[in-house]
Amino acid sequence: MASGFCLGNDEAYYYTYALYPALSHFDHPPMVGWVIQLFSLNLTFNNEIFIRLAAVVAGTVNTWLMYCIGKQLRDELTGWYAALLYSASIYGFVIVGVFILPDSPQSVFWLSAILLLLKAFQGEIDATAKRRFLLAGVFMGLAFLSKYTTAYLWLGMIIYILIYSRKWLKTKVFYLAHMVMALMFLPVIIWNAQNGFVSFLFHSGRVEPGATSFTPDYFLTEILGEALYTNPFILVLIVIAIVALFKGKFDNEKPQISLLVWSALPLIITFLAVSIFRRTLPHWNGAGYMTLLPLAALWLRNSSGLRFPMIINASLAFLIVLLALSSAQILTGFIPVERFVKAEKGKGSADYSLEVYGWRQLGTEFNLLADNYEREGAMPVNAPIVSYRWFPAANYSYYAARGTGRFVMAAGDTSEIHKYVWINQVHGGFRLNSDAWYITSSRDYRHPRSMTNLYFEKVLTPDTISVMRMGKPAYYFYVYRLKNLQSKR
Repeated sequence: MASGFCLGNDEAYYYTYALYPALSHFDHPPMVGWVIQLFSLNLTFNNEIFIRLAAVVAGTVNTWLMYCIGKQLRDELTGWYAALLYSASIYGFVIVGVFILPDSPQSVFWLSAILLLLKAFQGEIDATAKRRFLLAGVFMGLAFLSKYTTAYLWLGMIIYILIYSRKWLKTKVFYLAHMVMALMFLPVIIWNAQNGFVSFLFHSGRVEPGATSFTPDYFLTEILGEALYTNPFILVLIVIAIVALFKGKFDNEKPQISLLVWSALPLIITFLAVSIFRRTLPHWNGAGYMTLLPLAALWLRNSSGLRFPMIINASLAFLIVLLALSSAQILTGFIPVERFVKAEKGKGSADYSLEVYGWRQLGTEFNLLADNYEREGAMPVNAPIVSYRWFPAANYSYYAARGTGRFVMAAGDTSEIHKYVWINQVHGGFRLNSDAWYITSSRDYRHPRSMTNLYFEKVLTPDTISVMRMGKPAYYFYVYRLKNLQSKR
């Protein structure tokens, strides 16, 4: 899967983290860019499988970590259940384990920290426990360098210590671990201090109420998205396990389970609450549901001694069917989406499977087209490609500009173009009297004149690139030539 499909919008955007590395970035800390650089040998190997390789490795390591956490809670069969539930989770198997997102490295460090904390908290505070706690601090620092939601893992640890083990507060290693975390997070602090703390302000704005009244569409979308990403069967199992916890069914394991629950529930509840007023994405609290998988495994272990309980079979079957149908839709478009929704026929705007389809065709056709215009003298060699938003600008960076002398810049407010504010600066900004390429698609068509930040003297008639699927056009790209930039803002 990682090698078969085009990069999604977010993945192409995180490719720019590796292409233009920095201490941190507008949207996220730097780790996702670092692991892309590591597993692609600094983009020496830069096709999709190498861009996503860190995610594939993360998903594999996480399966083993889940087994270890489940085993730590009770026994090997509990670990087996936890590993299977993780493998059946769409978040774990696909979102983290196929697509390259900040969640991919974060999940490895998050689960590693939990495993070490569970081991550190299981007995007396001896030298081994202190080493484990300090190493957990290192992994939490790495998780903080991956995604800001790691704060909830830290919160879970603090709540656990305050309730069950206050004696840790009297140890030097407790404060040393926090010093390590702070030092590891320092690059993010430095970058934000140099840029007006723009990343922190951006994310604080995302969790503030965006409306003054309940917005049922947002809330329902979040609930359904969480059910899908977690796997509906697994979500039911998690709910059952949480209810059992509150009924006192886990009294023997309650201290260890509390670390999982306090690391997970505040994260889940936060984004459920935010979705009441503001649009959210289901994977934002995916780490919370992932953290509750060992709890679900423990409940299943206490209720069944079977190697493959029915609900695990159902979960795995759901995953397999969903992946098969999704892959078939991406490759063939066998579901006529436009017939079921109100969308203009032939534009592809209603079919979300096209987000990871057609970009390779664009890259091939655009470069042939651009090379021809350059040979004819109709366009300057290696003129930049301009866009109006961070996506599709990032997709063009990967599929249209990669391997050529061209590059992509974006015109718009910081809230629209994100990291491209800094990418523009790398390339010297927009130059008056210069020419540029402009690409837009029928799925999200924007005329070049919609870029109010730029004004070109001429916008020439576009060339059309048809994206073919099963011998039929699925959607179209329009390639404009913009001549003689006259003003910029």
